Amino acid sequence: MEQGKKTRFIKGAAILAAASLICKVLGVLFRVFAIRILGEEGMYFYEKVYPTYSWLLIISSSGIPIAISRMVAARIARSAFDETEQVFRKAFRMLLIVGLVTTALMFFGAAPIADYVLDSRDPGMRWALMALAPALFFTSLLCAYRGYLQGLQRMNGTGLSQLAEQVFKMLFGLSLAAFLFRRFAHTPFGTAAGSVGILLGVTISEALALLVIYPIYRKERRNVLPAGYVPGTAQQEPVVRDLLAIAVPITLGASILPIANVLDSAMITRLLVSIGIEPEEAKRLYVILCTYVRSIINLPAGISTSISMAVVPAIAAAMARRETEGVKNLSAMSIKLAMAIGLPCAVGLSVLARPIIFLLYGSILPRSLEIAQGLMHVAAFTVVFISLSQTATGALQGVGKHRLPLWFLLIGGVTKVLVNLVCIRVPQINILGAVFSNLACYGIAAILDTVALVRVTGARLPLGNTFLKPAFASAVMGGFAYLTYHGLGRIVNLQRYLFSAAACIVAIVVAIAVYAVLVLALRIFSREELAYIPGGRKLMRFTK
Repeated sequence: MEQGKKTRFIKGAAILAAASLICKVLGVLFRVFAIRILGEEGMYFYEKVYPTYSWLLIISSSGIPIAISRMVAARIARSAFDETEQVFRKAFRMLLIVGLVTTALMFFGAAPIADYVLDSRDPGMRWALMALAPALFFTSLLCAYRGYLQGLQRMNGTGLSQLAEQVFKMLFGLSLAAFLFRRFAHTPFGTAAGSVGILLGVTISEALALLVIYPIYRKERRNVLPAGYVPGTAQQEPVVRDLLAIAVPITLGASILPIANVLDSAMITRLLVSIGIEPEEAKRLYVILCTYVRSIINLPAGISTSISMAVVPAIAAAMARRETEGVKNLSAMSIKLAMAIGLPCAVGLSVLARPIIFLLYGSILPRSLEIAQGLMHVAAFTVVFISLSQTATGALQGVGKHRLPLWFLLIGGVTKVLVNLVCIRVPQINILGAVFSNLACYGIAAILDTVALVRVTGARLPLGNTFLKPAFASAVMGGFAYLTYHGLGRIVNLQRYLFSAAACIVAIVVAIAVYAVLVLALRIFSREELAYIPGGRKLMRFTK
């Protein structure tokens, strides 16, 4: 494979990963401020409604953008510009319709969704659904532009629009939440009104993100089309048919986990109540799981999503050029990146579970902190399986094997529901059963996806450099992080917020430094691979 093509993939993945990490950090901060405004009761509305939104969003945000990305990349690779324009125009119209339909379903179906899916007769739940519904329309249009830009392997549009979403969500969501919560504070609707404000902020943020990505789309489109390009009279392709052939299996596969999460939102509290836990306490445990734990787990998991998004057009372009070795190398490199990032993140989150949660949510009740810490110790390792599964799925989609990840996620989703039903019913396990179900779900999907990728592409995944060395480096790193944090505890009182926060940050910095040294010392990445990684050339002198 030519160096430029591999470098473009790594650069694209790096741009998306950096943007995704910043977005995830902002997302966690958003929840930190939101829970300070609304409390755990107010966040219950948000955490109950969001899985339904995510499920409907999958229709526009998963399969069709990936199909656009793959089809655009293949056509650009052979300079078929007229065909590229056809793909975008027809896909945009398709997503416009999808956005209108899903918005109407959520807005006008708010009452039955709240009553029968979310098992809540609270009017506030209906208002929350209606406030969030228009975001589906704006996000659908956003996804059309993102898919096109990703097909050009120009990841700046996706990254900047994602950042804009988070910034606008914090600005408008938190402001509206605080205003409406205070305005209705002395009425029975105060908490619900604040939650509606946050969700209105999400809708506004998606609309404003469109204003950010559109000029980027116009600029990149001009750059990629030849000078003086005039739309030709190329034979009309069966674009819609081809888009659907790629998008439908991907969308079905991507829908499995959001559907499972919707079931979670309805199932977990019911199962907890069934073993004798009071309804209000069951709601609190659900908020602890979603707000304090899953939001942090999603920080590193977002990086693997970025690798997955970048690898689809890169592999599709290599396939169009019939570069078999290029496909193998890209597949192997993407898996190695996923493991080199996912493993240390998982170990770090597990070892520093308490100080990280305390750093972000220092004002929460001591009992909530203890429960969140226990959940995080185990849930952190979900990051490894999410990283592996998402990355392998992206590579499989790049080579046209869209249906395989669908079946693997279906097996994982069914397993998730079954583990929930069995484990949460055990009083000694209760809410921890939801963590076990996620581990089982992603673990099964990750193993099956990776085995399929190796068989389909012939990619070589050396056991040592891909899995064992990153695992060893992560374990050593975790030991240094633990010793650093608790060693500082002999000097300062870690029960005080400022001391604990400072010690946590120092431990994280030490962990990153130790892991970086071990990556170079163990030669996890070859000199050739370091050359493709942004800033890697400066590190090459340490690997002689």
